Amino acid sequence: MTANEPLLIDLILGIIFAIISALIFSYGIILQKKGVMEMDEIKLNDISSMTAMLKNKTWRWGIILSIIGGVPYIITQALIGVALTQPLILSLQLAFLVVLAIRMLDEKLERVEFIGFIILISSPVFLALGGVAPPKVDIGSQIFTSSFILFIIPCLIIIIGFFLIIRQFKERVIVVGLLYAILSGIFFAIGAISVQVGVEIIKVWNMSLLFFAIIAIFLMLIFNTMATIIQQLAFQKGKVGIAIGLQSTANILLAITGGIIIYHQQVLAPIFFIAGIIMIVLANGLLIKFQTRLEEIELKKKPMISPEDGSITV
Repeated sequence: MTANEPLLIDLILGIIFAIISALIFSYGIILQKKGVMEMDEIKLNDISSMTAMLKNKTWRWGIILSIIGGVPYIITQALIGVALTQPLILSLQLAFLVVLAIRMLDEKLERVEFIGFIILISSPVFLALGGVAPPKVDIGSQIFTSSFILFIIPCLIIIIGFFLIIRQFKERVIVVGLLYAILSGIFFAIGAISVQVGVEIIKVWNMSLLFFAIIAIFLMLIFNTMATIIQQLAFQKGKVGIAIGLQSTANILLAITGGIIIYHQQVLAPIFFIAGIIMIVLANGLLIKFQTRLEEIELKKKPMISPEDGSITV
């Protein structure tokens, strides 16, 4: 085994922690979606919209679960790197969302949706067979710093472009919702790419790089906070099924690109890895109708968390 080949034990442990993280994230997303459906229209430039989210117990529980799920998520990144973690987590996350919806809402899968689900739960196998190498980078070196900056700057330009486009389409609610979905995926991917810096520094425990770790954590907090807020806008304004699909696709593609460019993660068996990515995108498409149907069902259901005592009900 060469230095570029992933260790089998790291891959197995990475998948285990990814499963744990995805399960927690999935339940958190369900609560976040339920929370925003209980609120008035969310506006980025209105502080009352932000405080309304914080006051909503359903939404707060969803955020708490997202924070808890971040622990096994970071462990997964430490083991297998961002280029494999993002598609793996997002495929498992959607699979768990389907299972939880069937269990909690007594919903059924149609034939096409069932095929999509089978494709989805098969995709992690192909991703694992892709042989994605762990990060191989010298944090703090001029090459790393240049690669990171040259990657982030175009991302920021794209983000500004999305906000300008959204302003032009502000009257078309569905379109704006889908644009927000893609934008939230971009923010989440940048957050994941940023946190990988801190993960790599912790792995080697190099205190001389503490400055880079602080910057990485700061960027992660900013981008993930923005991603979370924008994600709520996408859930509220657009069809949830399509929104999740667009968000996941943008997140996966950008994270993989960052993993390869910044962290030099090599894909040793690209045919399998690309097949896994295609399967995730295809499954998202086949499950759009299912997820949209869930949105309509959720609006008719009682809150999953009691407004009086905050207890969770299923």
